[in-house]
Amino acid sequence: MKISMIATVVATALAASIGLNATATTYTDSTFDLFDNGLDNLDISGVDISDDGTNLSIAITTRGFQTWTKYMMFFDTSGSGTSTNAWSRPVTLTSNIDYFVGSWVDAPTSNSQFVSWTGSAWNWGSESTLSNSVSANTVTWSFSLASLGLGAGQTFYFDVATSGGGNDPGVDHLSRSDIATSGWGSPSTSGTFLGYTTVPAPGAIALLGLAGLAGRRRRS
Repeated sequence: MKISMIATVVATALAASIGLNATATTYTDSTFDLFDNGLDNLDISGVDISDDGTNLSIAITTRGFQTWTKYMMFFDTSGSGTSTNAWSRPVTLTSNIDYFVGSWVDAPTSNSQFVSWTGSAWNWGSESTLSNSVSANTVTWSFSLASLGLGAGQTFYFDVATSGGGNDPGVDHLSRSDIATSGWGSPSTSGTFLGYTTVPAPGAIALLGLAGLAGRRRRS
């Protein structure tokens, strides 16, 4: 009887883990909050993030779509790093970052650059090249948690921004619900970085379930 109860708890916990892995966290952003609201392809409406304990998926949706759009992702995984970005864009960040992804959508493959911070410089010598996928106004990237130095159940902080070519700033930042820059020639400023916690390892969820069962038995 006890074995059956434990098996049920473990099975339930594992099922909950599978369901959690399939659920994205959605971060919404205000629309029509640009210095030029005609730039609908740069107006972020939301970002979905999910992971399966191994790989992280990030999907950015904008109000419109143009192939000249550039995307920037800023990751703070350690609480230290740099306030610069690997593309040297005029962006003022409110958190230091240790990983950066810069991407575009006018090429079918190898259209994203994943760069890490060494402690003194951006490590372009070990830059990774990624690809994204486009569906209507949504662009999606996937890369390993390990590439960010992360594992199951860990929290990181991030921001994403849209931009144009050249030395343009972040025209829209997910972290802000108001105007991030006054124009193409002015630096943008991020808001407070957002947090995401990767899904716990299935074993950890099962242990929590067993702990709950033990607590119920002690109270009975």
